[in-house]
Amino acid sequence: MLEFFGSILQVMGLVEQSDLAFHFGRHLIEERAEPVRNAVSLHFASHTGAGQGGREVRVLDGEGRVLRRWAYHGIGGIPPVLPPFAVMEHPYAVVQAAVLAKGAGVVALVGGIGSPRNSVALALGARGWRMVSGQYLVVDRVTGETLPYQLPLELRGPALEAARAAGLTDAPGSDARTVCSPLTGPSVMVRPERLIATADIRERLGPATLVRLCSTGAQRSRLEDWNFAASVWPPDASADPAFAATPRMRLLLPESGAAEEAADLLDGRLTATTPKGTAPCPAVPPTLTELLAGSTT
Repeated sequence: MLEFFGSILQVMGLVEQSDLAFHFGRHLIEERAEPVRNAVSLHFASHTGAGQGGREVRVLDGEGRVLRRWAYHGIGGIPPVLPPFAVMEHPYAVVQAAVLAKGAGVVALVGGIGSPRNSVALALGARGWRMVSGQYLVVDRVTGETLPYQLPLELRGPALEAARAAGLTDAPGSDARTVCSPLTGPSVMVRPERLIATADIRERLGPATLVRLCSTGAQRSRLEDWNFAASVWPPDASADPAFAATPRMRLLLPESGAAEEAADLLDGRLTATTPKGTAPCPAVPPTLTELLAGSTT
């Protein structure tokens, strides 16, 4: 059984317990002796029309009626297979991003496979930020809160090199797997709690600041306010008042490196606080723009 955002999901059929534990470790809960009322269940079954070894996913309601079915091609995608966002009673919005929290601050790093998203995330972890989700920003469409969704991080390139240098990926264990894709090359999938501190799956955090990662030819990183349209599922969620008002920035990065510098910029900007009742800048005498003739000042 899995718990997502306070809801219980039963998983049955052709799925290995070790796979569920690897992909959804913190969300995995023990089977309960008493029946779970109104629980949605997910059934993995063989699918003859998908060729040898093909599988399909069936979503069933509490009374066993099929709500939806589709061919299974993997955990990922928008929306992901687990939980079945499309048939859940409570409305959620999903954005592909690495999400971290520190104090009252929450940041969602938006960037593709080739972006330094995970490198910046790990650098933020070294500065006291907790991982909320390594792959998806999940927003409660009613309250606007950010919800933890703890999937493995897929590390490659500089992020993988940094994790290996810190000894975080090479130790034996069931929380790391080597993956080789013909499109993206070798990578290592690692449970987030092996890398940095993580948020509890039952936490409800404040709205996230969306930060688009952009590679440029600049020598230094730069963080600036910048409004952009995030790719969100379902598309109509982008018009939700809570989501539309989300602060947005872009983080301009050199072509390589600078994850530490970028993390310093984000940490300083998103965790800066001003004591209550004080002005953001101390009062200073105005600077003279004109001087009297013959002044020695």
